[in-house]
Amino acid sequence: MNLALQVVVVGLLVGACLLYSTWRLLSARLRLRTLEALARLPVVGRAAWLAALRARVLAGMGGCAGCAAPSAVSRNQTPGALRR
Repeated sequence: MNLALQVVVVGLLVGACLLYSTWRLLSARLRLRTLEALARLPVVGRAAWLAALRARVLAGMGGCAGCAAPSAVSRNQTPGALRR
């Protein structure tokens, strides 16, 4: 009984780690497709955590932030200035 329980617990942990690593490696587009597929399921589709996760994925799709407003530049880092 003890060995069987240990095998089940280890199997669940490995499965959870597999799901987590797969989720982290998916692109944002594939994450949204996965969430849309889960939303079609009757019980899971109405879950609050699914909507929160979808909102989080959409918030992270803002791009690389390369076109964000420039921040204040200190005098020591002024582009084109002579070195002191």
